[in-house]
Order: sequence, then C-alpha cells, then structure tokens
Amino acid sequence: MSIEIRNVRKSFGDFVALDDVSVSVPTGRLTALLGPSGGGKSTLLRVVAGLEVPDSGEIEIEGRDATNLPARRRNVGFVFQHYAAFKHLSVARNVAFGLEIRRTPKAEIAERVDELLRLVHLESFAHRLPSQLSGGQRQRMALARALA
Repeated sequence: MSIEIRNVRKSFGDFVALDDVSVSVPTGRLTALLGPSGGGKSTLLRVVAGLEVPDSGEIEIEGRDATNLPARRRNVGFVFQHYAAFKHLSVARNVAFGLEIRRTPKAEIAERVDELLRLVHLESFAHRLPSQLSGGQRQRMALARALA
C-alpha cells in the first residue's frame, strides 16, 4: 500500500504538532518514524489512519485522495504503543471491533477473527479479557486487530 503525505499541518490549539510534513511510503517498503517524544509521530499516524483531520495538506493512499475519507473507508490499521485494548471486551471482540463498525456480516467477522487469532496463535484465548493475557499476547491481539 503506497502512502503519500504532502504538506500536512496539524495543530491542537496553539500547539503545532505537525508543520508542513511530507513523507512518501512506497508499496512493499517498511518505513520507520523516529523522533523524540512529542515530535508528532503518533499524530502523523493518526492523520494517515483518519483518526485526526489535518488542518491543511493531503493524504493519498494507493493513488486515491484520502484526506477527507472517514477512518473506516481508508483500510489503514496500526498498532498503538499501548495497544489501546478495550478492557471490557474479550480478545475476539477486540479483534472484531473494526469489522463490526464497518457493518461486516457476522459470519464474515467470525471467520476473519478465527483466521487472525490462529495466525497470531491466540485461538485458545479468544474468550479471555486483555487483562488475562501476557504482554506479548496483548501485542499479538493488537496486531490481529490491526490486520482485521
């Protein structure tokens, strides 16, 4: 998936989190964002995913302008540093959450969740709560959720 970020600016009140940021991520490449705490890395990821709206600039995903697309239509997922798990939902429901928001048919959700839990070796933990998982298991749950 190619991503083009052009001249993105994002402010929160008087604080400028992103100022004229441009990044190109070609299809099939691994890209790392490095910088100090408070440098705007998470804000940039949130803008790309559609969780934040840029004040100006453009986001293009696979050659399509995604700047004003809602998050559910971007097909972008990422794993938060702290996993952002829903504590009251089972592992399976955490993985299913994004699919449920998109109103995916229930049978398709069940099939995809089963497939992803097998992929990350958590199929036997599907009914547990995130608090009942080890750190590595929580990481794998977050990865499965991002892949969903």
